Amino acid sequence: MHIPFCHAKCSYCAFFSEVPPSNGIDNLFLDRLLEEVAQVTMARSVPFETVFIGGGNPGMLPVSFLAELVSTITSIGKPVEFSMEMNPESLQDAHSLLFESGLDRLSIGIQSMQDRHLKTLGRNTDRQKNLQGLARAKELQDTFGFRLNCDLMTCIPGQSIADASTDIDELVDLVAPDHISLYNLTVEESTPLAQRVAGGSLVVLDEDRQADMLESCWDRLAALGYFQYEISNFSTEKATRCLHNERYWRLDEYVGIGPTAAGTVAMSGRSVRTTGAADIHRYTKEDAFSTYGIYPLTIAESMHEHLLMGLRTSVGIEKDAWSKRYGYRFNELFSERIVLLERYGERLFEDSKERFALTRAGFMLLDSIVLHLSQALEDAPS
Repeated sequence: MHIPFCHAKCSYCAFFSEVPPSNGIDNLFLDRLLEEVAQVTMARSVPFETVFIGGGNPGMLPVSFLAELVSTITSIGKPVEFSMEMNPESLQDAHSLLFESGLDRLSIGIQSMQDRHLKTLGRNTDRQKNLQGLARAKELQDTFGFRLNCDLMTCIPGQSIADASTDIDELVDLVAPDHISLYNLTVEESTPLAQRVAGGSLVVLDEDRQADMLESCWDRLAALGYFQYEISNFSTEKATRCLHNERYWRLDEYVGIGPTAAGTVAMSGRSVRTTGAADIHRYTKEDAFSTYGIYPLTIAESMHEHLLMGLRTSVGIEKDAWSKRYGYRFNELFSERIVLLERYGERLFEDSKERFALTRAGFMLLDSIVLHLSQALEDAPS
């Protein structure tokens, strides 16, 4: 579920979101969102496996509405995992209603604990608000026992390896989250951050320095007991991994609700992508479910996406599941490309009878490796 509202747009963000007017979020949006959620829920006979309410900043919605949303979703039973994103400055004691209603995982976007880096990122927060939000999250967690994820960002212009390591250490000292998402800053086109880089007022770290910083952060997280189960995601144990995100990485089915929310469903044995329109006005004014585009994926498109998502994980791609899904053996498609990868000299991957997975060195070259393997799909059927 995508909640497309923020108090202010971060300078690096290319996702669709809007700053609501001074009189607040339109009740028509809330009504439409709840209507669609209720219809999807009522169409099911068993509970959802996973739910993720993200944004934007879902914390901007009224607490009473969020509680109603959670109660509607859990009316058919409690999901195995129910997550919600929240910016630290938005978290309130009143959000305890959500955990009473069935929410059992909270994801807080910290990004950095240092004011100068938060300013570079254009975050609508500062160190003090981050500290207050984390303290409140810890108090709520002590009461309700939910799982806690914190987002951090690295390779920020002007950030040193020591800065990035300090963020990790401080976060673990303060709240010891059972899950940390550590993202490498990407400069997206047409964002204010990209404009500052193009104008020369910000200098992006070169690839070697970015690799050094990531390696250092990954080492630090490992030393603190976090396992890297996906290129940007670290958990203290298997039970604290994000089950919802694992659905994305396996290309399992999921329903997307809200403006620009994506979903993937199976129709007649083929994967079909649904995407909500990037238009809040249309979403509120037109009929429920009328603003979603439907895009059937070709087999080649599905296989390319499977490479892109599956190779992000430590498990990699399970070959038996690949063959059952597409009707093609993984090694029959990619054996020649895999042989060429071996010429790099570094051990970039592990190739067994069961799976094909990247090593840490391979993670550093993920995009290039996916592009290299995808060339084998040029003659794949549509």
